[in-house]
Amino acid sequence: MTKVYIKTFGCQMNVYDSERMAGVLGASDFEVTDDEKEAEYVVINTCSGRQHAEDRALSYIGAAIKNKKVIVAGCMAERMQDELMAKFPRLHAVVGTFNFSNITSAINRGKKKIFAGVTEEKYPVKLRRNEKVRGYITIMQGCDNYCAYCIVPYVRGRERSRDVEGILAEISQLATDGFKEVMFLGQNVNSFLDEKTNTNFSGLLRKSAEIPGIERIRFMTSHPKDLSDELIESISATPKVCKHVHLPLQSGSDRILKIMNRHYTAEWYLSRVRKIREAMPGGAITTDILVGFPGETDEDFQQTLEVMRKAGFDASYIFQYSPRRGTKAALMESQLDEKTKLARLNNVLELQKKISEDITKSYLGRKVEILVTGPNMVVKGMMEGITDNSKKVIIPGDGSMTGKFFRVKVIRAQTAIMEGEILK
Repeated sequence: MTKVYIKTFGCQMNVYDSERMAGVLGASDFEVTDDEKEAEYVVINTCSGRQHAEDRALSYIGAAIKNKKVIVAGCMAERMQDELMAKFPRLHAVVGTFNFSNITSAINRGKKKIFAGVTEEKYPVKLRRNEKVRGYITIMQGCDNYCAYCIVPYVRGRERSRDVEGILAEISQLATDGFKEVMFLGQNVNSFLDEKTNTNFSGLLRKSAEIPGIERIRFMTSHPKDLSDELIESISATPKVCKHVHLPLQSGSDRILKIMNRHYTAEWYLSRVRKIREAMPGGAITTDILVGFPGETDEDFQQTLEVMRKAGFDASYIFQYSPRRGTKAALMESQLDEKTKLARLNNVLELQKKISEDITKSYLGRKVEILVTGPNMVVKGMMEGITDNSKKVIIPGDGSMTGKFFRVKVIRAQTAIMEGEILK
C-alpha cells in the first residue's frame, strides 16, 4: 500500500482535521504511517493563526519537498493557494479547508491540482485517532463574528454546524473503541445549531451525555457574547460535562473590544464570569489574551490586567498581536512596535503565573478524581491525569493505568501541575 505521512501545525481543530484525512486515506488504498522517512507522500496540514505558524510550515514544506511528494492542506493552503504553487512548483497538490474529504483525489490526481472552494463536507465516523483516552470532535466550522484581528472567517468560511445524528454516531464509535472522554471543537461551539432538529449546543451536550461509555465531555472555544444562562445551567446540571469553560477575553478595554468587533464590554464579560462561578463552584475558567492590538494604549493595557485580576483565570493563552493579511486590523494605523508588545506580553505572563500559582496551591491536601491520560513526558515513572476542571495531576505508575479513574490526594502543587498520591 502507498504510505502517507501527515504533519500537523496549529490548533486542536487541525489535529482533528488530520485525523479525518487519516480516516479517509485508511479507508482507501493508502496506509497512514507515523514514520515520515518511509512515506511516499507527505500531507502538511497548516495553520494561519499566527505568522510564526506559517513560517514554520513554509520551512517544513521546503525541506520535505526535496525528497517527497508534498500536499499542503488546511488554513494556509486556503489563504495562499496561488502563492504556494508559485513558491513551490514541485507541490503535488493544495487542499483547502473545505476539502479534507477529497484528500485521496488530491493524491491520486495531483499535478498541481488545487482543490478549493466550498464542497459537501463529509465526516467519517471512523477516524485514525492520535490519542487513546480523549477523542476530538469538530461539531461546527467557520465563524460569523469577523473579529478585526482574526483570519478564521476568511479561511474557514461562515458558520456551519454538523447534524446531531452524525456527531452522536461519532461519539458512540469513540465509546466502542474504549475512549472515556470527548472534546467538542469549533471556532464558536456555543453558536452550534442543527437546524433540522432545532438542537442547540445545550441540547447537544445533554444528548451526548446519554451515550454509555463516555464519562466526560469537554468543549472549546466559547464566544462570550453567546454564553447564555441556558448554556451555563446545562453545563452545571449535566454531570458528565466537565466544569471548565474556556472564554476568550482578548482585551479588558471596552474601547479596544469595540475596535476588535467583539460585541461585549469588560463588565458584561465579568458578569458571565460571576454567573459561571455561581453555577459551578470549583469550576475552572480559562481565557485568551491578545496584547499589542493596534492603538492599544497603556491605559487600555492596564484595564486588561485589572479584568484578569477580577476574573482570576485558572490559566490564559497569551498572544502578541500578529498582523494577518486580509483582516481589518492589518490595515489599521497605530501599529505598536515589537518592544512594547513584548513588554506587555511579559507583564501578562507574570500576572497569570501569580494567579495560577495561588489557585494551584489551594489544592494542596485536597482529594480529587483524575482520568489518567498517559505518561508524563517530563518526570520518568510518573503518569499524568486530568481532573474534571482540567487540572493536571501526576502520580506514580505505569501504562496499565491509562484510561482509568483514580481518587488521589494532592501532595505537591506548582504553577501548572500537581502531584498526587493514590487513595486506597
